[in-house]
Amino acid sequence: MNIIKELIAENGIVYLISQIISIIATFFLLISYQQPTHKRIVGTQALAALLFGTQYLMIGQYPGMICNYIGMVRAVSFSFRTKSKIIDSPLCPCVFAAMFAISGIFTYTSPLSLLPTVAMMISSFVQWNIKAQHLRALTLPTSIMWLIYNASCGAVIAVGTELLSEISIFIGLFRFREKKNK
Repeated sequence: MNIIKELIAENGIVYLISQIISIIATFFLLISYQQPTHKRIVGTQALAALLFGTQYLMIGQYPGMICNYIGMVRAVSFSFRTKSKIIDSPLCPCVFAAMFAISGIFTYTSPLSLLPTVAMMISSFVQWNIKAQHLRALTLPTSIMWLIYNASCGAVIAVGTELLSEISIFIGLFRFREKKNK
């Protein structure tokens, strides 16, 4: 109980609430990599992005906020892969990557503030890939970018999230690996 009182005294109640929201978002992100299909992975990640965006808003980290809100729209859109000619177009991830680039221009504060932008630009192409195993494996580099960004802006829970996310990705890769016929 003293830890909570100290957190509130040092950072305020808004910070504490933002970290609770981050814990909830972490849950959704971690279970996303355990989903068997692309649609379920990106659908679950959309909810996580909404919550992470809110957390970054609450701690005043606008690059992370904007990237997560655009990422939420992207994840919902990509959940319609194979059902929409627009979403299936190779231009679709390019449009989202451009949106992230533009957001990075407007939210730039330091070289570190570009990490979420670059990570989300890359993941626009990663999430567009409908092969769930490829999505899991190719998410690792962007997770490292988010880990560095989160550490730099004091998003303590989000640092732990990225570490756990990487473990969850490896578990998902193992669980859903193709077994060779003997």
